Amino acid sequence: MIDKKRMYDNLKRLVSVPSISGTADEEAGAEKIQELLLEIPYFQEHPDQVMLLPIKDDPFDRKLIAAFLPAPETTEDTVILTGHYDVVDVEEFGSLKDIAFDVDEITERIKELPLSKEVLEDYESGDYLFGRGVLDMKYGHVASIELLRYYSEEKTLKGNLLYVGVCGEETNSEGMLAAVEFFNRFRKEKGLKYRLMLLMEGYLVDGQEDGIRYIQYGNAGKVMPMFFCIGKTTHGEEPLLGLDANMLSSEVYRLMHTNPLFCQNNHGITTSPPCGLKLQDMKENYSLSTTLYAASYYNIATIKLDPEDLMKKLVAVAGEAFDNTIELIKKNVSGFEKLAGRVPDHYMPEPKVQTFAEFYQDIEKDFDGDLKEFVKEKLAEFMSENPEMQDSCVRLMKCLAGISKDKTPRIVISIIPPYYPDVNLNMEDPDTAKMMENMEDIIRYAADEYGETIKTSEYYGISDMSYTWLADGLDFDALFENLIGVGSIYQFPGEDLKEFKVPGMVLGCAGKDMHKYTERLEKHYNFDVLPDLYLRAIENIIG
Repeated sequence: MIDKKRMYDNLKRLVSVPSISGTADEEAGAEKIQELLLEIPYFQEHPDQVMLLPIKDDPFDRKLIAAFLPAPETTEDTVILTGHYDVVDVEEFGSLKDIAFDVDEITERIKELPLSKEVLEDYESGDYLFGRGVLDMKYGHVASIELLRYYSEEKTLKGNLLYVGVCGEETNSEGMLAAVEFFNRFRKEKGLKYRLMLLMEGYLVDGQEDGIRYIQYGNAGKVMPMFFCIGKTTHGEEPLLGLDANMLSSEVYRLMHTNPLFCQNNHGITTSPPCGLKLQDMKENYSLSTTLYAASYYNIATIKLDPEDLMKKLVAVAGEAFDNTIELIKKNVSGFEKLAGRVPDHYMPEPKVQTFAEFYQDIEKDFDGDLKEFVKEKLAEFMSENPEMQDSCVRLMKCLAGISKDKTPRIVISIIPPYYPDVNLNMEDPDTAKMMENMEDIIRYAADEYGETIKTSEYYGISDMSYTWLADGLDFDALFENLIGVGSIYQFPGEDLKEFKVPGMVLGCAGKDMHKYTERLEKHYNFDVLPDLYLRAIENIIG
């Protein structure tokens, strides 16, 4: 049977490990999960079915943690249980940050910090556990471990369970990106068919109603285009003789930031407009020269992205920005002529827009050596100085522009990490149709057995679910070929993603305030109700 006390004790043990994203402590999360898995008698007898899998070239030596529980009789039908074991930092806990990973103590002492009326009521009710990671998302791992224990003892399941815990979800999803290759390889080795992926992260719904639980499917995505502007330098006392890259870049920013052209509609949902994340130039020191390089990048939320169409829109915006800049130069030249009675000496650029792939190919023609290896070495160098992929991509563009023999002004459009595809499941797919029936059954069962009201919600937020189903019939190569850092600082499994398809649902735990010091997990639903719903969800698919 599902042992609630053991789940509670294991949750405290797992939370006690400060597996903060992007730190050396993150790996300890996988090691603690391995310890908990090996306490299960089946895995003590079959330790080879528990796997710590190193992530290639990872700066923190992080690992995936996997466990495979085969059915008593050989079958291909498999359900994946997954989630991330990393957590965000605890600086927000202030004076209590040293006990943020001690569930009992932080639950007792959280009242020492300022609490809203709602949080105070939840605290006084005694029905919540506080602590970093209780909701996001160590409960999900504890539940997975208990499910593996249950089915290893019952030996009644007619399908296989594959558990995979991943790192890096709170940063750039490095763990799930590595897991995609593992899922494909393991499937082939074992002759498996993945019928369902079950993510046990806390549900997160815009406008969610009190007292309502949720099951979510599909996944929102995000893409970050960068516009790198190359100008023509001139002395600051003769600005019309050059082209300031900032002039181009600021016009791109004006056209991109909050532009509804990039909003998407699907199933009655509309994404927010794009947001400018950074606008910068590459001028390092003061001088009376105009700026040669400038860059800006943007966050675009997606729910139904056509990658080829996106690139066309980005090129069109860059072209419009260049045309507008030229018109402004002409206007300024004309204004000077009216004042001075003469046409000033000036430079008039020709508009030029390139994708990163086109820019790279032009450089490669004249480059003396292996450009791919050069780029890899440069990115590694930049990351060693500042381990931020976005900054390294900007610096790479400056480096490539410097070695390019073509010095004409231009705007180069690339995609920078991380990229999260949106997931729109194919409802005609048999496994997806079965998953939808599964959700309907769980909703009925929860109402009848527990008096719980559960609703479905499409598009879970940005998460590792993004890497489970690339939309059919779309040309993702148009985007992938312009994604900077692939194979070096960003292990993006483009080809593996085309192969890996599994319908996924978030049957999430209940709680509040992810990423805040008031993060808390509801006891009753998560320990008295949800484990039974997990059993039903699994058995509906491979029971």
